[in-house]
Amino acid sequence: LASLVQLLGDPHSRTLPGFQSLVQREWVAAGHPFPQRLGLLRRDSSREEAPVFLLFLDCVWQLARQFPEAFGFSEVYLLALHDSSFTPYSCTFLCSCQRQRAR
Repeated sequence: LASLVQLLGDPHSRTLPGFQSLVQREWVAAGHPFPQRLGLLRRDSSREEAPVFLLFLDCVWQLARQFPEAFGFSEVYLLALHDSSFTPYSCTFLCSCQRQRAR
């Protein structure tokens, strides 16, 4: 919710660099548990699946569709973020904190 408020309140957050900074600051650096929430850890018995980040991306997509002139990126970028959440090519979304990414 805080990310959506920032997106709506700050025009810079609707530019590509601003949105990247928002995701980095509010999701990646803040330690969102991507592997648990996206269900990437099948062996995890706690079953804490809740695709909150994907719901955030969906909200952004709906806003960008409703107000395309207000956003400096397209749905292609949002789809790339969505897809990169599940691919093992980078550790951005595969780890929950900076310490895990450094390892």
